[in-house]
Amino acid sequence: MLYPKNLRKIEGVLHTLGLLGYSVSMRQMVYAVELAHEDLSLLTNVSKGLYQRVAEEMGNTNNTAVERNLRALRDRQWAKGDRERLREMAMYQMKMKPSTGEFIDIIRYYMEANDLLPDG
Repeated sequence: MLYPKNLRKIEGVLHTLGLLGYSVSMRQMVYAVELAHEDLSLLTNVSKGLYQRVAEEMGNTNNTAVERNLRALRDRQWAKGDRERLREMAMYQMKMKPSTGEFIDIIRYYMEANDLLPDG
C-alpha cells in the first residue's frame, strides 16, 4: 500500500469533523481523499473509480467493502460528529446527509481551497 503523502493533514481535517481513531475505515477515507485530490476524475464514477482504486492500493479488500466502510464512516460523522463544521466546509446549508462521494469531495475541496493540500 502506498503511504498517503498528506496523511496527517487529512487526518487532522477528519478529526475536526469528530472522526477520531485510525480504523480501516479511516485509513480508507484518508486514501480516498488523497486519490480524489490527485485525480478528480475518480469522483465521476465513485464505485468503479475511486473505491476500486482504494481497494487496489489497500490490498486484501474490494470496492464493495471500501464503499461500505466509507459509507459507515460518513454515517458516523453525520450522526455523532460536528455537522456544523461539515456545513462550514461545504459552504452550503445541508438539509440531508451528503452521499459518500459528496462527503469525500467536500473534504477534498475544503483542503484544496485552504491550501492544505499541495497541487496534485
